[in-house]
Amino acid sequence: MTRLNFCIFLIAAVLYIFCSGITMRDRVLINALHRIENDSLVRPTAKQLFEGAMTGMIQELNHSLGDPFSAYIPFSEQKEYEENLDNRYDGIGIVYRETPIDKEMEIIYPILDSPAHKAGIRSGDKLLRVNGKETKGLTFYEVSDLFKSDPKQKIELAILPYDKTEPVEFSVSSAPIFRDSVEGDGIDAGGRRIFCLSDNPEIAYLRITSFGHRTAMEVHTALKQISEDNARSLILDLRNNPGGYVDICVEIAGLFLQPTPEHDIIVSTRLGDGTVKMIYRLGQQTQICHLPMVVLIDGESASAAEILSAALQDYGRATIVGSRSFGKGTVQEIVPLPLNSGTLQLTDASYWRPSNKNIHRVQDAQESDSWGVIPDAEGLVTLSGVQRYATFQIRERRSNYVSENSERLLEQFFRCLPDEVREIQTSQKKMEKTPDETKSEDEPFTLQGKPPYYDPQLDKAIEILKR
Repeated sequence: MTRLNFCIFLIAAVLYIFCSGITMRDRVLINALHRIENDSLVRPTAKQLFEGAMTGMIQELNHSLGDPFSAYIPFSEQKEYEENLDNRYDGIGIVYRETPIDKEMEIIYPILDSPAHKAGIRSGDKLLRVNGKETKGLTFYEVSDLFKSDPKQKIELAILPYDKTEPVEFSVSSAPIFRDSVEGDGIDAGGRRIFCLSDNPEIAYLRITSFGHRTAMEVHTALKQISEDNARSLILDLRNNPGGYVDICVEIAGLFLQPTPEHDIIVSTRLGDGTVKMIYRLGQQTQICHLPMVVLIDGESASAAEILSAALQDYGRATIVGSRSFGKGTVQEIVPLPLNSGTLQLTDASYWRPSNKNIHRVQDAQESDSWGVIPDAEGLVTLSGVQRYATFQIRERRSNYVSENSERLLEQFFRCLPDEVREIQTSQKKMEKTPDETKSEDEPFTLQGKPPYYDPQLDKAIEILKR
């Protein structure tokens, strides 16, 4: 090759690199991947190296740069990831837990109209075996893996009914399950959700657990029922709600808010340099709920739950009760990768309230800084960790127990709750304790709040609405 030809080749190569958008660093990375794939003693596959590289880059964002919400979802996990967003999955439809004391798998409730519900499995039953495998001694996730079988085959279960001493065998087919993201204060004997509080029927209670594709439709249906029940006020519970689809959240906001010529923004998103990326506005749909409102939030209310509660607060539409929200105010762009390589969930913007305040809690943010949603002064009610645990467990049961059995099952749970809390406290202390620390006695657990809810934050919401 002549010197002239070599120079032409070199210039062409450099132009190709710059024009194609591929940098020299990209080429170094690709070369390293090929060297490891071809020369490594342990011979990883190209797929393993790719997924490892993606995971490593995301971990750098997560741990070093303060972005815990970007993620890489391998193709093998993509189906489960999409199902979690939409509250749908293939299964038999039971919500269960590992009890803290005896380590048994207790069925909290079967999902309405699911195969388990239709088969006769009930709240309070114990799950003993799945396809012949004993659940005793297994973790929650190990038991969950037992259900991941061929969808064409029935799942064989051994269940100990809550009111029996001998187990009963069930053969249940897996099916697509759509779990409600909107709940109330119970379920009547006909399978209809109850949206008015049992001891204050003039107050409606609507709980949104996440914002999936079906949530706006579920809220609309619930509000229609609440209107038919002649409720005079509404409690919207967004506690423990991790968020979901923003456009669904904006649609739900339109059910409670009416746009005006001066105000119609629900939330805006901004890039890192402060440039507005997108503005979400109220549509022209008719506001269908005009009831006085209280919104319940806590430290687990995040993302879309914060957007909705912030908008209702900024518009003066609702009183906010509970404790400060999580402060997850960032936008994750979902990027499907080609060649079945998985999905990239990349943080690229932040959420800003109608009042022009940033929702996101940045790294090293202080309590005095402006982030998240803070309850109104009259509505600030903080709970200890064990009280939050107890309140959540009671709320899960009240929302999903069928009314004919709910009181007896709740009484049974109340009896074991103090022992459960002590067991949880003891386990936490063992994990945190160093060998030279002396053991201190746990303080006796006292369930706060008034019956039947034992929920100080809900009690405060009721007090405000009645006043």
